[in-house]
Amino acid sequence: QMDPANICPLFLNLASCFLFMMNNYIIEPSSAYYANALGTSDALSGIMLGAAPWFALLSSVGYSIWTNSSYKTPIVFATILMVIGNTLYASAYSYMSMEMCLIGRAISGLGAPRIINRRYVAD
Repeated sequence: QMDPANICPLFLNLASCFLFMMNNYIIEPSSAYYANALGTSDALSGIMLGAAPWFALLSSVGYSIWTNSSYKTPIVFATILMVIGNTLYASAYSYMSMEMCLIGRAISGLGAPRIINRRYVAD
């Protein structure tokens, strides 16, 4: 029997995981078109795709240490970073700036909540 107090945090954890994964699945098929629309070559679409996972790898160590004491603060912080990163990524088209796009993807990677989601479910 599941404790009713655990339903809301588990649902929020699932929603966070879903939104993070959708962040990748929406960007992957259209990255070459987006790079071309920003006036750059297709080669930069690979960097655009690879920026988030590399920065997620760096942030996962910090989140792993941070979640030893709390889950709420790291997940809120990661969500804020994801919102800022995705806003920069989307705004890059208005400014025709590939640099803004890459910075947005890097910040989205820093806000990747996967390690927090996994640790929450494991505990």
